[in-house]
Amino acid sequence: MIIKTRTKPSEIFQLESLLQRMPTVHPQYPHWTEKLRRITAGYHGELRVDSFWHEIDLSLPHYFIHDLFIQKEKSSHQIDSVLVTSRFVLALEIKSISGLLNFDPTLRQFSRTNKDGSIDGMNNPDDQLRRHEKWLEQFLLKQRIQLPVVGAIIFTYPSSVIQSRAGSRIMIQSSGLPHLMEQLLILHPHDVLSQRKTESLAQNLLALHSIKPFASLGLTDSFPPGVLCPNCPNFLLHYRGGKWRCNACQHFDPLAHLDALRQYRTLVKTTISSREFRDFTGIMSPSIASKLLASSKMAYHGSFKDRQYVIPEAF
Repeated sequence: MIIKTRTKPSEIFQLESLLQRMPTVHPQYPHWTEKLRRITAGYHGELRVDSFWHEIDLSLPHYFIHDLFIQKEKSSHQIDSVLVTSRFVLALEIKSISGLLNFDPTLRQFSRTNKDGSIDGMNNPDDQLRRHEKWLEQFLLKQRIQLPVVGAIIFTYPSSVIQSRAGSRIMIQSSGLPHLMEQLLILHPHDVLSQRKTESLAQNLLALHSIKPFASLGLTDSFPPGVLCPNCPNFLLHYRGGKWRCNACQHFDPLAHLDALRQYRTLVKTTISSREFRDFTGIMSPSIASKLLASSKMAYHGSFKDRQYVIPEAF
């Protein structure tokens, strides 16, 4: 049973919004494009791993928690997937990395060798998973529950070739997930918890989840403002007759400013004033701007003259 589904990372919309507005000749365009590619590939890889669970028949009590984020006082844990069962707790670190992969257990280094022979140093997923395992063990101890914690690194690309392993760490291709579960069920043949206690444990773990803090890029003048046409790249919509219209394709949308507000939220900041709204959308009339802001039903703070509207993640 899934008690927390996987959600699309907010960074994808953020970077898509940035690249829609950034000229391709901008010196930072390749950097942001590559970052978007990596985050998108990681998300799609996690979805591929999720799909394999549908092929696995788990007859024991079990609960899935995807994208678990635990905020501590000075650090945090972001675990790709946690499977709470009546026999063990499984934590997955999912990686979408191609190339020849090498773990150095002595130096605690992890690197990738590319086709051209270049080498990229990366965060060691074994160390990341060790942190998660220790935290889960402490959590179980506080719950007064004795369940083994198992961690596994899952690689989603068939082109990922592991040249040197990280000790005894479980590392498999995503297609091997059914086989891994068969082995774990053989290794742990007896239930430790009842279904009620297993569910209670999973819910107690989920209760510690929090929303990952959102960070706007804080940009101000490094991208062009305006309400973008979804059909015509580099064309802006203009507001007239109660609708946003494109002069090139005649596309119209009375609510296009809401998409622009979401982009403003992710690119600049999470609040906006009437003046900032007019500057960003190109609306000249203060009364029309006020009307559109009021109709959006956004929360706000401050008096009328210095009112700041709080832009939600979704309308």
